[in-house]
Amino acid sequence: MRAYLVTTGVLFAVITVAHVFEIVDRQRLFASDALILAVSVGLSVWAWRLVRKAAA
Repeated sequence: MRAYLVTTGVLFAVITVAHVFEIVDRQRLFASDALILAVSVGLSVWAWRLVRKAAA
């Protein structure tokens, strides 16, 4: 279970970083961009919190 959570956390963090780079390159922020960022950050943080909780 821990490996799945780490993989999920890393995957959503990579999606977040890639999307931030896309927004910076485009120099515009659309509502869909904000939604995608919020969801990907939320899922990544959630996965990392579960990893820390599972380790304890």
